[in-house]
Amino acid sequence: MQGVLLPLMMWIIWLSEIQTEELDSRRSPRVVGGHPSDVQNLPYMVNIRRRGNFQCGGSLVTPHCVLTAAHCLKDGQTSDFVVRGGVTYLSDMRNARYVRKILLPSAYSSSTLDHDVALLQLQNPLQASVAQPISLALRSPRPGTFVRVSGWGLTDDSSTLLPNQLHSVHVRVMPQRECRNLYRGYRNITASMFCASIPGYKDACAADSGGPVVNSSGFLVGVVSWGRANRCAAADSPGVYSDVSYQSDWIAENIHRYC
Repeated sequence: MQGVLLPLMMWIIWLSEIQTEELDSRRSPRVVGGHPSDVQNLPYMVNIRRRGNFQCGGSLVTPHCVLTAAHCLKDGQTSDFVVRGGVTYLSDMRNARYVRKILLPSAYSSSTLDHDVALLQLQNPLQASVAQPISLALRSPRPGTFVRVSGWGLTDDSSTLLPNQLHSVHVRVMPQRECRNLYRGYRNITASMFCASIPGYKDACAADSGGPVVNSSGFLVGVVSWGRANRCAAADSPGVYSDVSYQSDWIAENIHRYC
């Protein structure tokens, strides 16, 4: 019976979080960061620092490897990056892991942000007592469903300071055609991407890049990729995410080889 109750309890918590966020958004429609979160509830969440400064989020997919966005690593060397897991606050300097190898898809384009995913192989693993890997989704998220985005990105597009505490937000996946129409003339929405937001209320924002997008079953469906500059949560600028299932062959092959 316990095995049945646990998923049910997780689903109830998921729904209550969405309802709370929708109420909060009506009170304060420009808060795009959702609600403060604790890494204990998101044990796969890591932050990536570049030369000491926070750069991007990431998801632990095995004890030895982190999945993030390729654009986060632009022109970087392995020695530039440090990954920290098991921390809720950016001020928490524990659990540092250095990077052994950076893996980028050959199909990645820095201009179009197509195939915007990357793997970081760690020199030393993040143990289960510190962080726990997340399983990868085998299917793209369906339009109309909710997904949870987490990160240390700006909580308002007019802000200049990152929040110290991790935040999460639930956003709704939108039809591909609708998103293509919104971004026509700005950037193409390709088959490796999907879009999600609560238009005018909830969205990812600057510095959330690389962070996890997780479905209601707890599987990693996406990686935070891009949006229209300075338009977080705007109705015409939904968050755009790399589709994990679309790139599953490349991810699985490199996890098998390096992770």
